[in-house]
Amino acid sequence: MEAQRRIRDRTEGRALSATRVDTTIVVAAVAAAAIGALGLIGVLGQAWMGLTPSPLLTYLPMILVPIAVILACVAMIRAAIRRRQTGVGHR
Repeated sequence: MEAQRRIRDRTEGRALSATRVDTTIVVAAVAAAAIGALGLIGVLGQAWMGLTPSPLLTYLPMILVPIAVILACVAMIRAAIRRRQTGVGHR
C-alpha cells in the first residue's frame, strides 16, 4: 500500500513539475521580450535626442527578442505534445 502511494505521488509530482517548467519558460520569454523592447525604446530615445545610442542598448533587442521568440515556440511545442499525449479534443 505504501509503495502505491509513492508511485502516485511521483507521477503527480512530475505533472506539477511539467507545469512549472512551462510557466518558467513563458515567464522567461515575456521577461526577455520586455527587456528587449525597453532596450529598443532606449535606443530610439537616444537617437531622438541626437545622442549616439549605447552599444549595450543596441545589442539587447538583437539578442533578447530572438531568445523570447524561441522560448515561446518551445512552450507552444511542449503544450502541443502534452495535449496530444493526453488525447484532449479527440472523440
